[in-house]
Amino acid sequence: MSILRLTADQVRRCLHGVGYEIFVQSFFDSNGDGIGDLNGLRQKLDYLSDLGITLIWLMPIHPAKTYHKYDVEDYMNIHSDYGTIEDFRHLINECHQRGILVILDLVANHTSYDHPWFQQAQLNSTNSYRDYYIWKDSERVQQLGLNAFNTPDMNAAGLWHKVGPESEHFDWEEFEKKSKIRIDVDKDDRITSKLALSHDEEQSTNKRKIEKLTTNIYYAIFDPRMPDLNYDCERVQDEICRIGRTWLELGVDGFRLDAAKYFYKPPRLKSNISWWTKFRNEMLRINPSVYLIGEVWDLSIRIAPYLRSLDSVFNFELADIFISCILNEGNCSSMLNSYIRIINNYKKENHGEIIDAIFLSNHDQNRVMSVFNNNVSKAKMAAALLLTLPGLPFIYYGEEIGMLGMKPHDKYRREPFLWSANQTQGQTTWLEPLYTTISNGCIPLDQQLKDSNSLVNHYKKLIHIRCQSDILLFGLLKPIPTRIRCLCLFEREYNNKSIFIAHNIGYRMQQISIPKIYCHIIYSTNDNNQLITKGQLNLQGFSSIIIDSK
Repeated sequence: MSILRLTADQVRRCLHGVGYEIFVQSFFDSNGDGIGDLNGLRQKLDYLSDLGITLIWLMPIHPAKTYHKYDVEDYMNIHSDYGTIEDFRHLINECHQRGILVILDLVANHTSYDHPWFQQAQLNSTNSYRDYYIWKDSERVQQLGLNAFNTPDMNAAGLWHKVGPESEHFDWEEFEKKSKIRIDVDKDDRITSKLALSHDEEQSTNKRKIEKLTTNIYYAIFDPRMPDLNYDCERVQDEICRIGRTWLELGVDGFRLDAAKYFYKPPRLKSNISWWTKFRNEMLRINPSVYLIGEVWDLSIRIAPYLRSLDSVFNFELADIFISCILNEGNCSSMLNSYIRIINNYKKENHGEIIDAIFLSNHDQNRVMSVFNNNVSKAKMAAALLLTLPGLPFIYYGEEIGMLGMKPHDKYRREPFLWSANQTQGQTTWLEPLYTTISNGCIPLDQQLKDSNSLVNHYKKLIHIRCQSDILLFGLLKPIPTRIRCLCLFEREYNNKSIFIAHNIGYRMQQISIPKIYCHIIYSTNDNNQLITKGQLNLQGFSSIIIDSK
């Protein structure tokens, strides 16, 4: 099957449109097994196209043991629950026919415990795959020192793990229930955790036994079932480049790069940047328009250097400020100033076109509707802010219908998309939802589509206005100062044209001044927002307006 490709101009517009993060397992089921799949997603492309989405990010779709699939067992295949390579080709083509780009989650910081590379590596210290991973007895680790591997992101199970059933079958839910074990290394270089050793083994001081144990202690920052790869090994780099090229040849438009700052341990910025530059150059050989976006969960000043080699990084700092502004109904001017500061930090590292990846929440965070305590007005204001700023805004699947989700476990932030009040064909059922239920006030998509004032139609209107306006797609941001904390006022400028945007994130009406050149309302969330005499506007509470100079 030949792959339909988008032109460079089409790609550029898509990369300033609206992205949509999808957990395939929870989206739509095509074969009745209760698990979302690629063909199910394909059946819902008209919904995404009608919503106005220009790029979809697929969370991991490769074979894996866990529900989340960030423990990849085979980078070259599709999980059997999701479909086949042929299904994937059909999906790519139908996305491209609708002008939608597709990027894959590339989880290359670590593999699954069950990946053939790790299965080989653990056999003995001379195996050809041994250097693919990080082992406690390696010369490099001895030189760096164990303490150098400590990081603020260290999970509760620790960084070092012993090969064996305790690690292979590690269960986070059970671990968190017990909440009394962690892995550490004592002065005698022995594992002191009951997770790794029985009491009898701890008491043994037989030198041969200790040596045998320390040869199979490996490094895993996120989960004992996900051993970290060793990027000081060039064969690992070559393998990941080969994997990336293969998926681009299958038609993928780019990658979301998981845990992008952790590839060298301890985190080494120059080494990370060097690796991503190499990876980018390899991907450009296949697709000159390839899009690479990194997950670098940090402050903007630490994120910025990654833009030397990547097109985008997720703006975690701005997301936190977004949510804080909406919750507190204030500090809007500070938010805009923070945005300008972040962009300036980015420009110091990348003097080309910056595609800022802005968002409200993702699969690792509590859903925004839960954070807003099911307040639809606040959810609408958050969407309006997101969709009128520069960059590439990402929507987490279901955010547009107000899906709920919180800890204690990540899977409840990845619940099934709520298509209908009835258990209709295609609804995924792999997980019984705790949060996104009608009894919790969630309104299914089919009902919302019939209501012109619903959250999903609010998203739809804003997305279409954005994607039809070059100023909103590509324009620069020019904040307009105000002392009124709940007002967010700014202009967007592109090719000597501009539009005026005002958001009132508070519940009281505010009167604002409009620059004289603006006289034509192209969008308003409230019919009571009307231009009045002498360039004054009454902006109702929890409402937005977009005005141009036509």
